[in-house]
Amino acid sequence: MGATYYARPHALVRALLGRLLSAQEKRRLIAAESVEEALRQLRGTPYAAEVEGAAQAGDVLQEVERALERNLVQSYGRVIRALSGPPQALIVEALRRLEVDNLKAILRGLATGAPAGEIRAVLVPLDRWTLLPVERLLAAPSVAEAVQALGGLPYARPLAAALERYERERSLFPLEVALDLDYLRRLWARGEALRGSDRASVRRALGTRYDVLNVTWLLRYKLIYRLSPQEIFNYTLPYGYRVDDETIRRAAMAGDLATLIEGLPEPYRGVLAPLQDSGIARMEVALRRYLWRDARALLSGYPFQVGVILSYLYLKEAEVRDLVAILEGKSLGRRPDEIQAFLWSEL
Repeated sequence: MGATYYARPHALVRALLGRLLSAQEKRRLIAAESVEEALRQLRGTPYAAEVEGAAQAGDVLQEVERALERNLVQSYGRVIRALSGPPQALIVEALRRLEVDNLKAILRGLATGAPAGEIRAVLVPLDRWTLLPVERLLAAPSVAEAVQALGGLPYARPLAAALERYERERSLFPLEVALDLDYLRRLWARGEALRGSDRASVRRALGTRYDVLNVTWLLRYKLIYRLSPQEIFNYTLPYGYRVDDETIRRAAMAGDLATLIEGLPEPYRGVLAPLQDSGIARMEVALRRYLWRDARALLSGYPFQVGVILSYLYLKEAEVRDLVAILEGKSLGRRPDEIQAFLWSEL
């Protein structure tokens, strides 16, 4: 859409980028002697209001984490209000991923019989952006009735289609996969509705995330769930930036981890090959860090396109996720190197 359309969003994103924490600030947080010291340091950052607002809560750590999540949602909201038309619709749909996560948390809570208060405490506070009838869902006596309570929301159809398998197997896996795949297809369609450099930038920014999702799912499906090749193919995305259907077929048929990794395109093969003996958790972190580097690289390109906004939002999400990991690590007494090993950003 060009420089005129993106003048205001570009200025906003540049200002928001300036509020992200530096590597030095994160290293100091990781080195803090206690969670209280880490919170004191956060008071000297753009997250001061979040820390102060939680200071009087009974569970300060939980309230700070919720405040950090709300800060992320507010960043989405500021960007959304600076846009219009198809780019705005794309970012609104990108925000819906947090609502999908909330819905999965509610379904897990209902399936395990968790009290409504416990479920509510783990939901990301979406405030005005939520579509879910949260209280009706929490009051549902079963997963099936919760699906019915979704009414005409877009989440109802994929869940209803997977409900029979859930009832048969008593596993939330088919429901969660159906929900994820349907949402990600809708988000991709929003990107495909764009034109010109906007569409190309979204294919790069969003396609790279889909690549990493597909590779992560391949690892989990092969190493943890032991799914058949056909199930793996059905439970992955048919589009991305470098990972295509043929890549997924090769990985699904691979007899071992080394063969699976060897069949991946670069850069994913190079990212994972040195970590074959390190466990899936470290491989997933390495993929997330590749996404973090890629988002930073996109920010140095042509600025007047929506892919730059997606890149900022990924960096913001990674920062909030890392801050939560640091605070939880401090509360559990983990060493700095143990905390840093699982951060999404590189320091």
